[in-house]
Amino acid sequence: MAVVSATSNGADENPVEIKEDKKGWLSKRTHFTHRWKRAWFQLKETLLLYGENEEKLLKPINLVGAVVEVVEGGDGSFEWTITPKDRKRTFFLRAGTIAEQQGWMEAICEAQLSSRDHATNACVVQ
Repeated sequence: MAVVSATSNGADENPVEIKEDKKGWLSKRTHFTHRWKRAWFQLKETLLLYGENEEKLLKPINLVGAVVEVVEGGDGSFEWTITPKDRKRTFFLRAGTIAEQQGWMEAICEAQLSSRDHATNACVVQ
């Protein structure tokens, strides 16, 4: 993470943390067959982009107003859902570890809160 600060006289006052875009491999449940498929994901501002690999990020998920929830289950997987505001579809995602799941959910929460258009409801990561 880069830290950037600036004042009119060049002195450092209250550095502002600038985070790099979150990116990496996750599993996504396919829409029709409900099978899990590995996909590359990258968080860009309030969009979560995904595709076959880092060069083919073709599909966006708008995070503004989206509902993000952990999937509770006894199978030990680290799943969560994202339901965009238009509610046409719910995306099921799976991470390899609890730490990876938490990292993605926190980054998505921060992206939502950074938007001028975010809803007034709190973003809670458990």
